[in-house]
Amino acid sequence: MRTLMSQSEHPKLIHVGEHLVPGEGKRRLFLREEGSGSYRWFDDNEAATDVAAPTVNEALRLAHRTWKNNGFRTLICGFRYTLPERDEHGMNALFHQMAASHNSFNGVYFDEELGHNCFVQNASLEALNLLKQLEESNRL
Repeated sequence: MRTLMSQSEHPKLIHVGEHLVPGEGKRRLFLREEGSGSYRWFDDNEAATDVAAPTVNEALRLAHRTWKNNGFRTLICGFRYTLPERDEHGMNALFHQMAASHNSFNGVYFDEELGHNCFVQNASLEALNLLKQLEESNRL
């Protein structure tokens, strides 16, 4: 089941990954929230893939399993820390969390899932450059 989205109907972008397509090279994959409790991976052309799941963690697990032979990896979007007491180690941030932190005035944003203010730091240049590109093209 591969459908193509129009430019105006982009569901919320959750995370970004990439894999190798034999004979073509690296291709980006976008994890988007289709509805409440439904997450699906889309390719560069915003065509839906068959990889979908009810949770973000399950969608990530299925993507690793589906594209493991194609060198699947997710973008390094930094570490998310909860405030006011910043936890010591942080957790890997998803792309939308990095975007929320980067686009806020002081880097602090309210994470609705956690119910706390959060801060993301140490995002890769690759992720920050992609954020800028997606904002310019209105694909967030």
